Amino acid sequence: MSTATPKLVRVERPPAMPEVAIVGGGVCGLALAHSLQARQVDWALFEARDRLGGRVLTQASQRGLALDLGPSWFWPDTQPSMARLVEDLDLAWVDQPDDGRVLWLDDPHGAPRVMAVDGMGRAVEGGPARPGALHGGARRLSGGMRGLVDALASPLPAARLHRGWALQRVLDGGDHVALHLQGAGGSGDTRLVQARRVVLALPPRVADATVDFQPGLPRPVVDALRATPTWMATAAKAAVAYGRPFWRDIGHTGNACVVHPQAVLAEVFDVGPVLGPSPAQGVAGAALGGFLALGVASRRAMKASLPMLIDSQLGMLFGPDASDGELHLQDWADERWTCSPMDLADAARAGAHPVYGHAGLTEPLWGGRLLFGGSETAARGGGYLEGALNAAARLRRQLTAPLPAPGLGTSAH
Repeated sequence: MSTATPKLVRVERPPAMPEVAIVGGGVCGLALAHSLQARQVDWALFEARDRLGGRVLTQASQRGLALDLGPSWFWPDTQPSMARLVEDLDLAWVDQPDDGRVLWLDDPHGAPRVMAVDGMGRAVEGGPARPGALHGGARRLSGGMRGLVDALASPLPAARLHRGWALQRVLDGGDHVALHLQGAGGSGDTRLVQARRVVLALPPRVADATVDFQPGLPRPVVDALRATPTWMATAAKAAVAYGRPFWRDIGHTGNACVVHPQAVLAEVFDVGPVLGPSPAQGVAGAALGGFLALGVASRRAMKASLPMLIDSQLGMLFGPDASDGELHLQDWADERWTCSPMDLADAARAGAHPVYGHAGLTEPLWGGRLLFGGSETAARGGGYLEGALNAAARLRRQLTAPLPAPGLGTSAH
C-alpha cells in the first residue's frame, strides 16, 4: 500500500463556487446540465467513471457497428420526452424489427418453434402474428444510444465536466454544500468542491451506499433511498456481431425467447442496422443481442464458460451461421456505480418493474440545497431513459426557482 500523502485540490469560494454541482454523468445529469447551460445557470458536473453516460454503454464492433450493452430502446407512444428529445437533437433512429413472430425454445435438447405474438403480448402457436406486438413499437438510435449522450454533452463546456471523481461525503455548510470527492483512478487525490446547491443524479441505492451525509438524512428519506431498487442493476447483456444478418435470409427477424431451465439467454433480438426512415449509413455487418437468463451467482461461477454457452445457444436458435460471432458482454452487477449491495441482495427478486417516484426523493432537503435525481426518482418512466429526462425536468424547475428564505421551506434535518 502506498504511503504517499493524498493531494488535496481545493476549489475556493467565491468566485469559483458554482451555483449547482451535479454528481452523476448519466442521461439525467447530462440533460440537467444541458438545460442549466441554456439558462445560463453556473454549474459543474462530476462523474466517477472515466466516461459519460452512466448505464448507457455503446461499444463498437470490429466493423464499426454500434452495440448497446445498456438501454437501447425507446417507445415514442408512451415516452414523449424521449421522442421529443430525439427529434430536437436530430438523431437518426430505426424501428426494432418485429413481425409479430418469435422463435420459442422450451426444450434444451429440441428445436425452436415459431410462435405468434398476440395483442396481449403472449406467444401462441398457430395464431395470427401481430407485427409490433413483441416489442411494442420500440425504436433504437441507429448509431447506438451513445449518440444521445454525445449530443447532450457535446455543446457543454469541457471545463465543467469532471470525469473520474467519486463523491464520498456531502456536508451542509448553511449557505452552501461541500462535496468531498476521491479520484476514482487510484491516484489517491481528493478534491473539495463547494456549491450553493447539489444534485445527486445517481441511483438512490448507490447514493445511500457510497455517500456519507453530514448531517445525516431524515430517516424517511434514508428508507426511501434503500427501498428504491436500481433498475437493471443485476442484469447482464450480450451482443454478438456477425458479417451479415443470416437470420433474415431464412425469414426471421432475430427475435427469440428461451424459457427452459438451462437457458443462458432469456431473450434475443436483432441489434444491427435495419432499413428505416433514417438508417445507419456506411456500417457493415449485423448483430444479435440478448439479456442473460442466468442469475448473478451463476454468471460469476460460469464466467469463463459464458462465451461458449452463448455461442451454443445462438446456434440452437439460428443454426451454424450463429457460431463464432464477435461477443461483447456487460455484467452490470459488477459495476459499483450502478449496482449497490442492496441490489445484489435483492437480485433473486429482480424482474418485475418497480413502482418509482417516491415522494421522499423528489423534495429538496437542507433548505433547498440538496436534491436527488436519477431515473428512479421519476414517477413516470422511472428506470427508463424517459424517467431520467423527467427527473431532469423536475430538477430544472426546482433549481431555477428561488431558494426558500431562512426558516422556511424544507427542514435542514
